[in-house]
Amino acid sequence: MREYRAGIYLRLSKEHNEENNSIEAQRQITTQYAIKKGYKIVEEYIDNGYSGILNSRPALNRMIMDISRGNINMVIVKDISRLTRDKNKTGWYTEVFFPDNNIRFISVTEFIDSGERYEIDDSIMLRGIANQAYIADISKKVKANKKAIKEEKKFVEYYAPYGYKKAPDDKHKIIIDKKVAINIKKIYEMYIDGKTGNDIAEYLNQKKIKNPSRYMKLKNASKKWEAEQVNNILSNPFYIGNTIMNKYKTNYIKKECKKNSNKDSWIIKEHTHPAIIEKKIYEKVQEIKAKKKGNQKIKYEFLLKDLVYCGHCKKKLQYKIYKSSDKQKYLCNGAKFTCNYFYKKKCKNGNCIKEKDLNTIIENEVKKILNTIETDKVENKLINYYTNNDKNMQEIKKYEKEIEKLERRKRTLYQEKCESNITIEEFKRRYMEAKEKIEKYKTQIEELNKQNLDKKKIREIVFQFQKGKYITNEFLKEMISKIEIYQANKIEIAYNKKFTFI
Repeated sequence: MREYRAGIYLRLSKEHNEENNSIEAQRQITTQYAIKKGYKIVEEYIDNGYSGILNSRPALNRMIMDISRGNINMVIVKDISRLTRDKNKTGWYTEVFFPDNNIRFISVTEFIDSGERYEIDDSIMLRGIANQAYIADISKKVKANKKAIKEEKKFVEYYAPYGYKKAPDDKHKIIIDKKVAINIKKIYEMYIDGKTGNDIAEYLNQKKIKNPSRYMKLKNASKKWEAEQVNNILSNPFYIGNTIMNKYKTNYIKKECKKNSNKDSWIIKEHTHPAIIEKKIYEKVQEIKAKKKGNQKIKYEFLLKDLVYCGHCKKKLQYKIYKSSDKQKYLCNGAKFTCNYFYKKKCKNGNCIKEKDLNTIIENEVKKILNTIETDKVENKLINYYTNNDKNMQEIKKYEKEIEKLERRKRTLYQEKCESNITIEEFKRRYMEAKEKIEKYKTQIEELNKQNLDKKKIREIVFQFQKGKYITNEFLKEMISKIEIYQANKIEIAYNKKFTFI
């Protein structure tokens, strides 16, 4: 007789805290059943506060991994809706995944037991359809209700935007928060005066003004203002009294909220709440932003990014380049680091230096240090570096991506079968092809992992490393904390204490 190692899966949504479906109630029903039947419970998987329509849940993912590893060979649930409310997923688990992994599946209150033969009653699929229809109906009602409230120019979101707060006597009405509305006005004024998002963020931080997430006491709130927060405020028509509908697409089934990229489908409701910013000021800001966007410089990832500072005022030097369609010309035509505070007359001794000249100086200094390295002491570091850039590692990553694609393809095939887009025979054929390819890739990964690194090759890499071949921005940040530039091009390099090469 087969010895069963059972895993009990328990799930409860935030929205449904009914007593008869509580985690404790599910535990009692499934545990008593297992004891009565003499099944050994080896693990309990609990997803508390997760919707049954979600494909990815922490405990469910852990249970699937334990099934793949052979840690359990039986799954017990109170009812199928605990496992999933997706009709296709129901069939996937009961008709494909569980049989494929030799798992006996039991739904206690629905009297379903796959037994040893894996002959699942068709009622499972019907229950899956009913579960999905149930939660889809809730989703439609929530969406329709929110839309109706918005049409009446009422506020329905959980948080009011920074600068506003909910009226104490009406949760669907928002009023201006006078404590911070002045900050919104200041942001618009500074931007019109020529300040950038970074300049404004720095000003707010110097004034020790709490950023929106800290002010609203949000969980995992960031500590400082960032340019992105400033720019979001500058772009938001909410501050002139308008509400945009359909800006975000909310999937209440999957509990996902994504920005709607189709701006033509956005609906603007005007005068839904008091304005903090005058319309003409807002429009002026949008004009400035549009011009700046049109004149954006080509991005160039330079070697000394985030490392160069003014030795006098200690501020980070600004990287400036001449406009050119050829990125390679930046270095030749005078790209440079310059003290922005010198031009603002806040730094008396600020200086500038050409990027090409500074690169040469830093590379030479770094090479001097690298040439003093005793290779045996840093071999492990370089082995790690080599491993991450090795062709074998790249191959392994490629095979792993292929396996992920094939796993997704297997799930898609099952959905196509359920929707009668392909025959059962075609499903079986394609499914087995995907399964065989997965096994093939896994074998190739094992072979690549067995290959030892060639010590001679590593020595060659050490030699090239000392010659400066692998000097990158990432490497320099590991080695150097900052580079300070003084007048007469005097340069001081501060090395990281944690850097073990020196």
